[in-house]
Amino acid sequence: MALSANKLVQRKAQPAVVKLKCVDGALHIYKGAHLNYEASNIGYVMPATDVLSAEYAGIALEELEVSAADNTANGTYEILVLPRGCGEDVLMDMSASITIANEGDPVYVETDDTVGISGVENTTGGLVGIIRQFVSTSKAWVQMVQHPTL
Repeated sequence: MALSANKLVQRKAQPAVVKLKCVDGALHIYKGAHLNYEASNIGYVMPATDVLSAEYAGIALEELEVSAADNTANGTYEILVLPRGCGEDVLMDMSASITIANEGDPVYVETDDTVGISGVENTTGGLVGIIRQFVSTSKAWVQMVQHPTL
């Protein structure tokens, strides 16, 4: 059916920050932490680890700490996130030494604090972004790019 009147176009300013639902159990997510979707439980986030079947979710923009007794079901709590693929350049800590020659290389989630270019198990769903500018052997500006298949 064709439109018969003007339609209100709703948009989100970019980068669009989002509230994502958290996994159940005891949680301590720090502001600035990398987050993964829980393996085999996509839709709920947790602090990132280098787990083969997990997908990268983004970076926490606030802190959340809850006990297991207060968080008995997935989705009870939400956290504000700079989502994967948003295109932002973010200063990130590297898990291993890098050089200026690594500009243009992909980085993958390693922990809730670091990303890595090598020795990372999760090169399937763990893509964080591309090194756009070398800062030091342990830091780089990384552009958070969209995963080619997720």
